Amino acid sequence: MRSRTLEGLIAPEEEGFLPNSVRRGALCVIVAILTSTAIPATALATHPGRRASPLVVAYHIDSDPESLTTLLTHGDQIHWVITTNFAFVDPSGRLDGVHNPALVEVVHRLGSEVHFRVANFVRRDWSRTVAHAVVTQPTSRRQAITQILHVLDAYGYDGVNLDLENVPPEDRVSLSTFVGDVSDAVHGRGKTVTIAVPATTHDVPESSWAGAFDLATLGRLCDAVIVMAYDQHWSTSTPGPVAALPWVEDVIRYAAGEVGPHKVLLGLAFYGYDWPLRGRGMGVSMREAMNRALRRKAQVRWDQDARVPYFTTKTRTVYFENARSIEHKLDLATRYGLGGIAAWRLGQELDDVWDAVNAYAGSQPAAARPFR
Repeated sequence: MRSRTLEGLIAPEEEGFLPNSVRRGALCVIVAILTSTAIPATALATHPGRRASPLVVAYHIDSDPESLTTLLTHGDQIHWVITTNFAFVDPSGRLDGVHNPALVEVVHRLGSEVHFRVANFVRRDWSRTVAHAVVTQPTSRRQAITQILHVLDAYGYDGVNLDLENVPPEDRVSLSTFVGDVSDAVHGRGKTVTIAVPATTHDVPESSWAGAFDLATLGRLCDAVIVMAYDQHWSTSTPGPVAALPWVEDVIRYAAGEVGPHKVLLGLAFYGYDWPLRGRGMGVSMREAMNRALRRKAQVRWDQDARVPYFTTKTRTVYFENARSIEHKLDLATRYGLGGIAAWRLGQELDDVWDAVNAYAGSQPAAARPFR
């Protein structure tokens, strides 16, 4: 989603293009943390009795230490962790990235599954050229699938998350074919396939951003569909809610009708945007949004229609999410019987968000997990 390219929120290397020095540094930090006596023994204990449903899924970023801190603190509430280190980097379907064995180990010791995301994020943007080649060119498609399977087999991941964005709308059939081929291959290993899809309230085949995604078909092919129900307003739009509650409900209603509610994972934003009077907005975490309100001596208000917090100053408008707004969205997930939630991303949230997540996950009746 467009939010993932914003300056100030997500650095380009966080999308999987880590220089060797950063890769080594991130790994060393994790290894040091895992061996530190500062971590309670319970943080790394295996948790055999995981909840049957709903799923709590969250994306992890290696280069943000707060992402790991959240995982170590709240990992027993997360069923699937999705890493973000791999991407197709050219039209040949070549997959580049870095495996982080320490992270995989800690996620498994926490009793969770760890999946790896495959994206088409190239040089700070979602590459339409790469996406088009991977889904339409037979040689590129074969190489892409071969390399996905190599990562899956070699490094002990439990599944793969496909996150192809800015796909040309004319590639709609080809995208579904590619996803079907990936699913057949990955399911042959007994592993899980999910796909992230743009938020939309109806089918728009001509849309430049969402038109390539045939939700009904993708829902049949994948084990779960992560609906990125955020970026209703974004860095270059007018200021407004990242995910207003009525809009999110419309997105859920459409996705559940196309895919089936038990296969839908509701994407939650753990961030917001800070817009100047003129020019491009900047992404901010929940924590940073609150800190800016304090520094600017601005009163945080509540948008009763959108059910989200915001504040304004003479020169800035900031909309963001907090535990209260997330709780409203979790209520929708419950009401529509969704398979679970997927948070973008660990490390951006305030601690009390996890109280709301725990109440949501802990209060649900047993239901079918979004598996084949």
